[in-house]
Amino acid sequence: MVEIFKNWVSAMLCVGIFVTFIQLIMPKTNLRKYIYSLVGIVTVITILSPVINLIREDKLDESVSEVIANISNTEESEEINTTEYQQKTETAIRETFAQNMKNDIRYKLENKGVITNTIDIFLTEEYNVEKIRINIKKIDQGSMLASITEVVKYINQEYYIDFSKIEVIEEGE
Repeated sequence: MVEIFKNWVSAMLCVGIFVTFIQLIMPKTNLRKYIYSLVGIVTVITILSPVINLIREDKLDESVSEVIANISNTEESEEINTTEYQQKTETAIRETFAQNMKNDIRYKLENKGVITNTIDIFLTEEYNVEKIRINIKKIDQGSMLASITEVVKYINQEYYIDFSKIEVIEEGE
């Protein structure tokens, strides 16, 4: 099939060169319209020759099936690549969202006098917070949040997260 297409493209290029050459050397006489008609017929025959050969050799069904199969395979591979890309994108977005939320929590707690070791955030598929685990290194004297209970209340109020989803652990417990 590829060989047929290559031959057809070569023939079309030859016809194009031939038509250009004819236009350059053709005199401006009454014969001009007849010569253009003849060149047009040759061009149409050149364009249709691969189809005529396929029909003559009874390979038209086979060729059409081959082309359709190639198109289907291409679409399936593109669909697989698209799905894989979407999954990677979703994962990256989820990780970025969780990291930004960790940074925000850490920043807000430090401004309140609470130093954290680690913050773990677990998200659902819909980006809802499933659980937050905060490991506190120390709570400064004179901090606005003097106890773990106050830290949990603060997180609840700031982020509208249910108390049951917030776990705060102080180092040394």
